[in-house]
Amino acid sequence: MAHNNDDSFYDSVEAATQEYSSEAQSVDAAEQARREEIWRTELAKLEEEIGTLKSVLNAKVNEATELKRKLGITTIVELKEDLKHGIQAIKESETVQKTNEKLHQWGETIASTEAYQKTTSSLKEFGAFASRKMGDLKNSNAFKSVEGKVGGAYSSIKRQVSGSQSDENVASDLNSCTNDLTDLDLSTDIEKDHVA
Repeated sequence: MAHNNDDSFYDSVEAATQEYSSEAQSVDAAEQARREEIWRTELAKLEEEIGTLKSVLNAKVNEATELKRKLGITTIVELKEDLKHGIQAIKESETVQKTNEKLHQWGETIASTEAYQKTTSSLKEFGAFASRKMGDLKNSNAFKSVEGKVGGAYSSIKRQVSGSQSDENVASDLNSCTNDLTDLDLSTDIEKDHVA
């Protein structure tokens, strides 16, 4: 549509140019000079008005900017508001609404399939099984043994660090606890718990 306006603009400029040319030929040089002087005067007035309007517009923009600053409205706040309104407009658009409806329908269709039901059921069963096994592991003799040895090592180190014993004693106690944990055979303890 803008293209048609451009064409009509150029057509009107061309017509005016032709009219000017034909008028220029029909009038004498003195009359032509008088007309050109009138046109120059009108052009100067228009340019002066345009300059005045630009100055007024700049002053109004500066005044608006100052008021926004006083109100705490920054460029970032304005940008956030513009984005918020843009996103809201997109969400409310017919295309997005139709897409959401279609996705919802697909989700319901998938959720109602037998494969989805079986997968969901299997995942729930696996979660319950894993939770039960973790509880069994925490209650096993092996876990309790490791927990006791680590707790003992921590208590021993804490006691020695807070006490006034030498660094050699702390290091030897730490090595002793580490050796105790290394010697521990977890597989036999877990098997004993599992059999029991």
